[in-house]
This record gives sequence, structure tokens and C-alpha cells, in this order.
Amino acid sequence: MIAAFLAGMLAFASSGPGPLCPGADISVTDLQIKVIKGSPRTATADRLLITGVFANVGNLAQQPRVAQHAELVRDGSVVAKQPLPALAAGVAYPLQFRIFRDTSQRTDPIEVLVRYVLDDKNRAPRNNCSATNDSLTKTF
Repeated sequence: MIAAFLAGMLAFASSGPGPLCPGADISVTDLQIKVIKGSPRTATADRLLITGVFANVGNLAQQPRVAQHAELVRDGSVVAKQPLPALAAGVAYPLQFRIFRDTSQRTDPIEVLVRYVLDDKNRAPRNNCSATNDSLTKTF
């Protein structure tokens, strides 16, 4: 009896992971930063270009014209937003946010949160069936 149970569990585990949910699933990945240094003499701030990738890792496309956007959050406040198009299954969409930082803070670490926001909550099950990978925090 136990051997049959273990054999069944082994067969289930070796079948590979299936899709987490049966619809579109938006994932935030690959956050990177590029610093374009300003000048303290001319009072020019550093420009920080924060890039990321949003991808539909689900097995269905999102509905056309779905209202959604990406947000860049620092210290609990949204500092930038960018609209996102509807994504087909397996499609990735690159994003870029630009923020400024005083040159005196150049050695301070920067923690950012990039998150996906579905504006039309009534369409959530079809356009983003899992919220587990909707945001990514990174310290640079």
C-alpha cells in the first residue's frame, strides 16, 4: 500500500510543474540600473535608469485593451508609472523608468520596487490569474 502511494507521488512529481493558473499571468523580472552621473559643480543630479521586463508567463493571452500599468515605488511612494499593453502568452515587454538622485547620495544604496497593477479588477481572473510574481524588489 505504501509502495503504491510512493510510486504515485513519484510519478506526480516527475511529470514536471504545470502552469500555476489557467489564464494570463504577468511576471516582473530582470531589474537593472544604469547610473548617469551628474556634476556637483553644476548642481546636476544623477539620472538613474531602472529597467525591467514584464512577461506573460501564463498559457493564455490577455484580453485586448486591458487597463494596466507598471509602477516604480521608492520609500513607500509611487514615483513613476508606465502603461502596459495587453500581452500574448509568452510575450515579454521591456520597461524603463528614469528617476533623479542628488550627487551627495551617490554612495547610498537604492531600494526599488517595481510592480504590476491591473486597473480593471473585475477582469483579474482572465488577465492575471496569479499575484505571486507581480512585483520585484531590488537593492542596488
